[in-house]
Amino acid sequence: MRVGRRIAQGVVLMTEEPFNDKVKQFNDMWDGVTPKGVNRTKSLKFRQYILEHVRQMQKPLNRENALKYWMGILKAEAKDSESF
Repeated sequence: MRVGRRIAQGVVLMTEEPFNDKVKQFNDMWDGVTPKGVNRTKSLKFRQYILEHVRQMQKPLNRENALKYWMGILKAEAKDSESF
């Protein structure tokens, strides 16, 4: 959900805070960052989980596609390609 901010004459600016939070969450989980420090085991488990979903979508297994999956972009691309 995006957070809107109302300014003069009814114009609403949309901030990217939720988007950035989700990217930060992905980066932290990819790198295994936890409140107690870096946890390599959690990092590897998360990568394996995400990359398995990317593999099922028949995309190359890399960080870029993993982030696209996490953000929902790969699913949107798959729907678009099915509709044509």
